[in-house]
Amino acid sequence: MAAWEQQAMTPGAEPGASVAPTGAAAPALAKTAAGTTGAPPAAGAFAPPATTAASSIPGGSACLGELRSRGVPFRENAAVLGIATPVVLTGPLQGIRFYAPDHRPFLADCRLLLALDAIAPDLRSLGVSEVRFSGAYVYKLAHPGRMSMHAYGLAADLHAFHVDGTTLEVKRDFARARGSSCGAGAPALNRIACRIRAHGVFKEQLGPDDNAAHFDHFHLGLKPLPGELAEDLPMPAPPPRRAPRGGTKAHSKR
Repeated sequence: MAAWEQQAMTPGAEPGASVAPTGAAAPALAKTAAGTTGAPPAAGAFAPPATTAASSIPGGSACLGELRSRGVPFRENAAVLGIATPVVLTGPLQGIRFYAPDHRPFLADCRLLLALDAIAPDLRSLGVSEVRFSGAYVYKLAHPGRMSMHAYGLAADLHAFHVDGTTLEVKRDFARARGSSCGAGAPALNRIACRIRAHGVFKEQLGPDDNAAHFDHFHLGLKPLPGELAEDLPMPAPPPRRAPRGGTKAHSKR
């Protein structure tokens, strides 16, 4: 994680405060890469936009106003690369606490908090009191050719749910059977996944039934608003390459 990204996620950062480390060029903020300092990105260095459709969840000042009217505990955050309206969740959503093992703040776009608040009554009705997450904002590609909704602060990865006093882990307690029952006899995590899907607010919903990358969490993502996504954001750094198993092998001459 870059230094500016760590600063942006630091609790207590004031709205409008710089997130760039001293002596370093500030990253592109919010919706555009224009106006950044330092040399411009080379041709082809801009990240491809996400190919998604519109969402009914409002953005910008309308979103902030809606959070305030609902009594959602949050604070506005300093500008963050990729996020149109950066905010940090500062308390429970309708009685549900969202937390991370490393105590990172829940930094996201305003619209993600609004969407989570919309499904909170459904989660409460199923006995959920706490949700463990690993990440919301992460500046990365979903796969070659498309930006992840995490890069815009529009997605969250949820790993565990506290239900009626019991901690249920997605990797352990979700019944992997595509199309399994959503009725009262289904496992609690399956019923939670079904209820979220039925609500319809999240247009991206992935879990253990979808692919190996989501074996231990539910990925919930919003679709962006028209014109919300920047077309000139810099390309995220590629993930570090893993060393081959069994030690380093000689390079092929081909």
